[in-house]
Amino acid sequence: MSSAITSDKSRQIIFYLSIIELKLRYRGTVLGFFWSVLEPLAQLGVLYLVFSSLRSADETFVIYLFSGLVMLHLFSRGTTQAMNSLINKKSIIVSLNIPKIIFPLSILLTNLYMIGIEFIIFFLFILILGIELSSTVFLLPLIIVLLIMFTCGMALILSIVRLYFKDIQSIWGIVVISLIFVTPVFWEVDDMPQDIAQILLLNPVAVIMEMAHEVILYHTIPNFQDVIYSTVTSFGTLFVGWILFKKIESKIVEKL
Repeated sequence: MSSAITSDKSRQIIFYLSIIELKLRYRGTVLGFFWSVLEPLAQLGVLYLVFSSLRSADETFVIYLFSGLVMLHLFSRGTTQAMNSLINKKSIIVSLNIPKIIFPLSILLTNLYMIGIEFIIFFLFILILGIELSSTVFLLPLIIVLLIMFTCGMALILSIVRLYFKDIQSIWGIVVISLIFVTPVFWEVDDMPQDIAQILLLNPVAVIMEMAHEVILYHTIPNFQDVIYSTVTSFGTLFVGWILFKKIESKIVEKL
């Protein structure tokens, strides 16, 4: 019973901290939380104006581009911000005896709120443009779950590595910037030479992103090999991240 109560309290704290983090992001701004809607809306509008002109009003490419960016936002923001969550919450961690894993998880939950808003705007835009969707789009939540699992695993790993190796913050910043070029955001897999595409698709984020494109735009079910690869890497990364965090958790306070 006590473990169940502890687990329930942990979930409440995660939710509470995620809401606080969301409020802090827009504290002091004139528009406040409205920025969470205005930012992706403005980004989508700019992408549409620019790329619809460059590609002869190819509206589907704008959807391709924005769907990739939304998923990349989830991974890049989630891992980057969660990586510093233990450092940023040092005063709370050293003062209270609560599970330390709460802090990176609360950051991830905050980013899920943001991504949810971006996806709502994304699908509203699809409806406005009259782009056809098929029943395959109902597979998208499962694909996003795989990305969340992979992101969570990487976030837990990075938050621990950050305690021992400060340079990881700069290194990961370079990795995140590079991701926009090595994942199918601005390029399509079919346009790449096959040998290069196979190398780039070793990246689980790229595979998951391409699976999302398939169910949204191509109206096809992802192939079995991609599903197995992304599932194994997502579960595996989450498992490694969870085990690593739990193993080091008792030493976090002395490392801060």
